[in-house]
Parts: sequence; C-alpha cells; structure tokens
Amino acid sequence: MLTAEQMRTADRRTIEHAGIPARVLMENAGREVARVVAEVAAAHSGGDGRVVVLCGRGGNGGDGLVALRTLAALGLRATGFVLAPRDRLAPETLANLESARRCALDIHNAPDARSWSRALRGGPLSGTRPSVVVDAILGTGVTRPIEGFFEDVLDDLDAHPAFAEARHVAVDVPTGLLTDSGELPPTVFRADVTVALAAPKPCHYVFPASRACGRVSVVEIGIPRVWLSAGPTGLRTVGAADAAALLPRRSLDSHKGQTGRLLLFAGSARMPGAAALAARGALSAGVGLLTVAAPAAALRGLPPEAMRLPLPASPDGEVAPEAIPALTAFARSSRADAIAVGPGLGRSEGVGETVRRVVAGTGAPLVLDADGLNAFAGRPNDLWTRPGLALTPHAGEAARLLGEDADAVGEDRLATARRLAAATHGAVAYKGPGTLVAQPGGGLYVSLSGGPELATGGSGDVLTGLAGALLARGLAPRDALRAAVFVHGRAGERARRRLGVEAVTASAVAAEIGKVLRRLTRGRSR
Repeated sequence: MLTAEQMRTADRRTIEHAGIPARVLMENAGREVARVVAEVAAAHSGGDGRVVVLCGRGGNGGDGLVALRTLAALGLRATGFVLAPRDRLAPETLANLESARRCALDIHNAPDARSWSRALRGGPLSGTRPSVVVDAILGTGVTRPIEGFFEDVLDDLDAHPAFAEARHVAVDVPTGLLTDSGELPPTVFRADVTVALAAPKPCHYVFPASRACGRVSVVEIGIPRVWLSAGPTGLRTVGAADAAALLPRRSLDSHKGQTGRLLLFAGSARMPGAAALAARGALSAGVGLLTVAAPAAALRGLPPEAMRLPLPASPDGEVAPEAIPALTAFARSSRADAIAVGPGLGRSEGVGETVRRVVAGTGAPLVLDADGLNAFAGRPNDLWTRPGLALTPHAGEAARLLGEDADAVGEDRLATARRLAAATHGAVAYKGPGTLVAQPGGGLYVSLSGGPELATGGSGDVLTGLAGALLARGLAPRDALRAAVFVHGRAGERARRRLGVEAVTASAVAAEIGKVLRRLTRGRSR
C-alpha cells in the first residue's frame, strides 16, 4: 500500500530508470479503468447506458481521457468533460485530449462553474441519465479539503436528478479524499468502485475514508513490482493469504501441552459471559490447555474444556487484590505460555490494582483488553517495559488509555494506532471498521475482513481469547494480532451470511472460527 509520495516515486523511477514513457503508463491505466467501467456498466440496469467521464488537468485526467477513448472503441456511449482550461493541462493529458478530438469523441470543455452549469442545465448533459460517472478529476494530488468549482461539481453529482441512477467509479483516489489519511472530508466523490492504479493507497482501506471508495479494484499499469514497496514502516493489508501464512501448524504427533497453555484472567459476578466468550474464542483457535482465573461466580458458564482457577472476590463480585499471589504464581509456574487479561473484570480500583500488579509481575506474552486496558487509563507509559505485549482497544478504550477525547482519537485512526503503539511500546490492534495493527517503529497493517456484524456485545471478548490462543501457540504479538483480527473478521462475515447482519451474536462469531481456520490452513498439518 503506497502513499501519494511513494506512488510518485514509483512513477518517476519507471519513467527515468526503466525507460517506460509516462504516456505508456497513462495508456495502460486508462485501458484498465475502461475495462472496469465497462463491467460496471454491463451489470447496471439503471440510467440511459451513457458513461460520463470527468477529467481534471493532471495525470488523473489523462487516465480518464484514455478511458473515454477506450470505452468508445468498445462501443459504449461515452461523453467526456475536461474541467480545466486547455493551457493548464499536463503535457500527456493535453496529448490525450488531442487524440480524443481527432477520434471525433463526444468531449466538452467545462473549465469553470459557469460552463459546467450550462452543460448540466441546457447543454450536453441536459436530459441525460448516465449509467456510470467516472471521476478522473484530481486523484492522489489532494492535500486539503476541496472547495470552489470542484466542490460545486461534486455537490451536483450528489444532488442533481440527472445522476440519480448512476454508478460512480473513481480513478485511483476519489476526488476530495486525502490519499495518505483515513479522514473523510465533508465533500468527496462517493464511489461505488475505485480503480487503484498499480497499488492500493491508505485511504482505500482506512475508515472512515474507505466509506467513499466502495469496492477497490487494484490494476496493473506497467510499473515494476520492485518499485511498489511500502517500505518497513508503510501501511499493508492483511488478507486471507497473509493470515494463512501466519497461523501455526499442528504436527501429527503433537499433544495438548505443545499446542499452547493460556491463562485467561477475565469475568466477574456481573459479567460472567465475558469470560465464557473469551474462553470460546481461545478454544476455537486451537489452544491446547486453557485455565480461566476469575471469582467463582464467573466460572459457572464456561465451556467444559476450560479449567478453573477460583479467585478471591470483593463484596460486589469482582476480583480482589488478594488474588494477586495466586495469579502471579500460576503464570510463573510454566503452566502459562501466554496470558489474556481484561474482559468483564470491572473498573473498581481494586481490579485496577490487581491488573497492574499481575501485568508487572509476570513475563509471559500477554494480551490486554477491555478492563485490563482501563486499569492503565491515562498511564500508557506504565506498560513501556512489559515484554510480549499485545493490546486490543476500541476507540473508547484508546481514548481512556491515552487520556484524550474519544472523538479526537477517532478522527485519524492511522495516527491513533501509531501513537498507541509508541506510548505503550506494544503491538496494538485498534479495533473498528478496518481494524489496524501497529507496533512501535514498525509497519502498520489494516485487516480486510469483518464488518458491522461485529458491532455486538462480547465480540471483542472473543477476539481477546483468539489472540491469546495464538500468543500461547508461539506467535509474536504483532503476528498474533494480525492473524486474530483477520480470522475474527472472517468469522463475523460467515455468521452474517448465515444469520443476517442484525442477528449476529458474539457466540455466533466464535462458532465460525474453527471453520475459518480450517479453510485457511487446509492441507498444512504435518
């Protein structure tokens, strides 16, 4: 996944070092855009069958002009509008405009608000109902929210009846989006499909910007892959192949002691289900031995496969600080390859003290979630020296951990994920649409699985158990989080297809984990 600057560098290297002219790259890009647009048009029954291509002054506009010419050659009715003065067009864009005119294509100049208004209200767009509108206006060049003429154009695309039935296709980056950010400005081209040229960009997959991108189709345009690297600190996706490569294999002669021993510290009298759901997540992920440590009232609904470690309780049914010696002794006794802490513990000061002392007094890899994170509210640096740390906050927990406002941490999810990793010195799965996984000084990853079906109570508890199981089975914190987040999201997708998005429960997500793992690891036992 490349930033705008990395994409420009890849373009430049291809042109200068590989000797491939910019016009060739533009031709390749425009033809790929046309192919996707033709597929969208063929699948869409609304509108009058016309494709309208809106072109800006730079390379994105040139791509659009090539697409216009290709669409016409394919027999589609295509109309183009150049939204910039002729004398401001980039050289390759101007050359493709001249080619379009020599081919007698239906193309018009609309370089300002007045000419655009005439085209829409009495001109070539009057009385039409395009089936597809192609945004080839600005692409990756936007560095601040758009305003003025282009803002008017985008407002018309949203509001004018002529475009009511049109599908929207964006070239590379929908106009108005900031390429390198997850922010969603007030005025953007809202695409049904975005054709990402050569490589995806951060805005394609980082929420809320991703809402404006629709389905992302990455196309090859002739840039050598050696120049399409995001670098060690760049943003990458986590898809099925990535998760499959991370998941541990179980040998034919393995036994339960070799497939991970997890200590799960979770649950209270008021929230016993949190421990049960986390336990189900861990067991579904193949952990060999699971011990759940909690007050007795939270141990009653556990799966039968889970062992119990009853802990002293406070009068309100939460764990009491007197539990610390038992917890730390168990964790240190080599009976725990990893520890998972947090779901349903409660937020009392006694719980917070217990969590902090257990985290500080143990050394096994540890995943911290929910009330485990709340125990460190406003003091993330207390986690700095804890080795093997994985954290799974949602926006509210992230805000409490950083001591900031929840709305502020949600505005730029990329920056928040990086700050969380830097502040805690741990691997972080920042939950939400397009969950992000970060580690200090390292790469940043966005999961390609999951959706709104995961917005249900207990879903995060299942993820905690799943991540804890993968830690116990030997994965490093960053890798455990990457694999767990993808598997958890894919399990949610399966539950959604089976039940419908509104009926998905955390239990339903846990029930799908084994099926997801089976598909990802098929044929990999040894």
